[in-house]
Amino acid sequence: MAVDGIQKRQSARCDSQWLIGSQLATRMAGITAKRPTANHRSIIIASGLFLVGLLALTPALRAQSRTTLELLPQFSWNGELDNRWSWSLNTSLESDISEKIEGRAAQTAFSTHTYNLQGGLAYQWTNSLDLSGGYQFGWRDLDEDEKDIEHRFLQQLSWAGRWEKYRLRVRGRTEQRFFRSNSWQARHRWRLRGALDFPLQGERLDPGETYLNLQSEWLANVFEEAALANRETRLYAGLGWLINGPYRLENGLEWRTRLSGAENNRRHRLIFRLTFTFNWP
Repeated sequence: MAVDGIQKRQSARCDSQWLIGSQLATRMAGITAKRPTANHRSIIIASGLFLVGLLALTPALRAQSRTTLELLPQFSWNGELDNRWSWSLNTSLESDISEKIEGRAAQTAFSTHTYNLQGGLAYQWTNSLDLSGGYQFGWRDLDEDEKDIEHRFLQQLSWAGRWEKYRLRVRGRTEQRFFRSNSWQARHRWRLRGALDFPLQGERLDPGETYLNLQSEWLANVFEEAALANRETRLYAGLGWLINGPYRLENGLEWRTRLSGAENNRRHRLIFRLTFTFNWP
């Protein structure tokens, strides 16, 4: 799913409040020999994650058969009910811009193929763990022979931790998907996502400053044949901007790849994501 869906309540509160790094370490860096600054460490970590992702995608690129360039604008609205409960509402629209099939010339044409609307509730279990659930309605015309409708129910466990200015997040999600084309029979999909974000200026994110968001995710229809072999892999790198307290804008590129068809051809999607987030006070 192109949308993050249930947002972590703690994350919504803390997006504009990254922890300040150790002042003692900063003073020592000015006294002793030069050490890598926070920005240098950020570049090193981001480069390392990019190389790992590139190596993971190398076998898929060799088997490339169909690639599409797509646009994904999305809007996320989050709010709090009390000290532990929060809600979220997300909507997105996916469109094709260009398509390249192996052995054929690329074709450029704008066409909308997927619309999603999702809502849910989250409960802060501990300072680091959240439990959440939700529902998503989808209208799809991606690779299907005809337009399709999807009803999706999801359950999620999220963990978030910090080290200096770096925030690490891990999310596990189960989904039950019901398609009209499949006579509304349930398809079960499990998802595992890891993410890292950090400000690019200083040790905390202040209004008007930018941050980097890196994500990797694996999706599999666990109860179907060759579930792991047919899994989908997603890699994302985004640059965000904290406009002010409740408003955030983020844009980035996401690469999705999976097997497609009986001949084990590869389906690749390169997606430009543009996300606007509003956190209700």
